[in-house]
This record gives sequence, C-alpha cells and structure tokens, in this order.
Amino acid sequence: MNYKYSLVLIISCFLFSCFNNSLEAEKKNTNNQSSKSFHQKSINGVYSYSDNSVKSIVTISENRWRAKLIIISGFGDSYDNSNASYSSGIVKDGVLYDDSGYFELGSANGTSLAIQISSSMVTHYK
Repeated sequence: MNYKYSLVLIISCFLFSCFNNSLEAEKKNTNNQSSKSFHQKSINGVYSYSDNSVKSIVTISENRWRAKLIIISGFGDSYDNSNASYSSGIVKDGVLYDDSGYFELGSANGTSLAIQISSSMVTHYK
C-alpha cells in the first residue's frame, strides 16, 4: 500500500515539474517575442537615392510619406530643383500607398525603401 502512495507521489511531482517547466518556457518565449518587436527598426526617416540622371528623397513620418524627385538636366542644381516633382501618400505596415490607400507604390523596412521611378523599382537607403 505504501508503495502505491509513493509511486503516486513521485508521478505527481514529475507531472508538476513538467507543467512548471512548460509554463517557464512559454513565459520566456513570450518575453523574447515582445523584446524582438520592441527592437524592430522604425521605418520613419529620410531615404535617398541618386545616380547620374536622378535624385530622389523619400521621407516617412508615422503613417505618411512624401517624396521629391529631381531629374538631373545638366543645367545646374537651381534649374533642376525648380523643376522637381513631389508626391505623397500613406504608409500601412511598411507598405507605401498613394493617397487613396488602394495603389501600392513601394515598401520600407527601416534600412531601405523600394519605390518605382520611371519603369523600374529603385532602392533608397537611410
């Protein structure tokens, strides 16, 4: 009879220990996930791109983006800046949309931003 009680006690302790370890592991996993999301890089900031024919600056602030596109003409910075084009829109979960929110124009991840210029996607960097 004592043997049965001892066996039940040992099994109960084992199960309690396993259950407790499972709770601790779940708690650690939850803490790791929240610290990962806390450390995610903000997409807010200024992204830029330039080559021999174009300069592009895109600024993201909260849920809005705005861009300035300068075509390099060869007539000087003053002329090029006076003919710059501007655009803006909204940002949802790192995706850039037009002002209506229906047309996806690009995406940002906190380090780089890809948006279409002319007929190709161009990557901008902070």
